[in-house]
Amino acid sequence: MGARVAPVFCVVVLGGAIGAAAGAGIGVAWASAEHEVVQKHRSFRPGEITVKAGDSIAFVNDDFYDHNVYSETPGSAFNIGVQTRGETTRITLDKPGAVEILCRIHPKMKLIATVE
Repeated sequence: MGARVAPVFCVVVLGGAIGAAAGAGIGVAWASAEHEVVQKHRSFRPGEITVKAGDSIAFVNDDFYDHNVYSETPGSAFNIGVQTRGETTRITLDKPGAVEILCRIHPKMKLIATVE
């Protein structure tokens, strides 16, 4: 009977330790993902995206025009500079919340990235 109790006890203790580590933000590593946003016909495709904190977004200029993708959202501000046709530029978003992403060259271009 003692042989059956010991393995169950070990699993419960180990499970509690893993849960405590996860709750403390240590010992658990989540893989980040990459998402793609294409610039085509002076618009972002898709126009809305949801990512997890730490994920990257690859901006692909598949347009005839140059673009300059940027955000002035507090805590998530960036500016990738002028991006020519065929160029791909990656950014990483770390702060949860809504991030408004625009193009300095084409003011009607708008992307909302929700970071979870």
